Amino acid sequence: MENIPNTSSHVGQGISTVGNACGIDFKQDSVFLPVLYGIFFIIGTPLNLVALFGLYRLVKAENVLPVYVINLLLADLIQLLTLPLWMDYYANEHNWRFGPRSCQFMGMFFYISVYAGIFFMCIIALERHMAIVRPLNFQNFRKLRWACFIALGVWVLIAVPPSVAFDKLFPKQNYTLCIEKYPSEGNFITYRLITLLLSFIVPLSFIALLHRKTLRSLMAINSLLSEEKRRIRAMLTLLVAIFVMVLGPYHFIGCVKYLGLLIHSQVCEWEKAMFVPYQLGRGLLSLNSLLDPVLYIFLRSDIRALAGRYLPCLSTARGISQKSSSGMSERPTNSTED
Repeated sequence: MENIPNTSSHVGQGISTVGNACGIDFKQDSVFLPVLYGIFFIIGTPLNLVALFGLYRLVKAENVLPVYVINLLLADLIQLLTLPLWMDYYANEHNWRFGPRSCQFMGMFFYISVYAGIFFMCIIALERHMAIVRPLNFQNFRKLRWACFIALGVWVLIAVPPSVAFDKLFPKQNYTLCIEKYPSEGNFITYRLITLLLSFIVPLSFIALLHRKTLRSLMAINSLLSEEKRRIRAMLTLLVAIFVMVLGPYHFIGCVKYLGLLIHSQVCEWEKAMFVPYQLGRGLLSLNSLLDPVLYIFLRSDIRALAGRYLPCLSTARGISQKSSSGMSERPTNSTED
């Protein structure tokens, strides 16, 4: 990328010429993205904090699953904390006002949080699978030390590739645009296609396969009541649904966009055609920050009680959920739920 000085930013006209050779009109997402991010930030931040507070005491009880859930919610919280700056960026029509270094950091934090969330969703699905299908073998790994090491390893594994890639693909320059350029260049297109495929197709196949095998084994367990089986099945199914609904649009549209850039002769026309759908898919990525805490607030009785205490609007739903599970018997020690 050329080191172009920041001398021609026509924000008032809706077009920033620095890094925007295609002349894309940035007014197109200057309203819906800040509004969308604002909703996610206002609702998602307290939801994640309440869920984290409720999960903390479960970790002290030597439970493994809450460790992975906490890391999933921490990834959501990191993403949420970047949203105010992105709101300012898009409201000012893709004009980054906080310097190139902060742009790099915010871009890395955002994508690291997305990829970390994907990995922890896979780990949660694997943990539930092992607890139900192979509970005896799984006992050897039901220690907090193992869970903490795995969680730390995931963060390190996720943080390294974006840090290196962003430094090479987006050097610290005085661009008005942040972590984007129109038209996209060859190296960046290759990087995005690889990350889009590896961060969606592979994890989705993994989670879907575990989901199928876990449900099949769950139906064969006679020691669990039908209400408990439905509850576990609902949790696993909702995990897959969240993965598809939140990550699916962004990754599908992203693959279409970058594959089109490789084969389309008029790249700028293609960039303009895909701009709004791609930005909308990117905005929906943060919907995870709302759905992840709600998933565990409603599917774990202790967090439902905590949520009802701090969020009165959820008390009615909590009461209904308690009635539906009132007939459930005491779970055995070697249960499928921590």
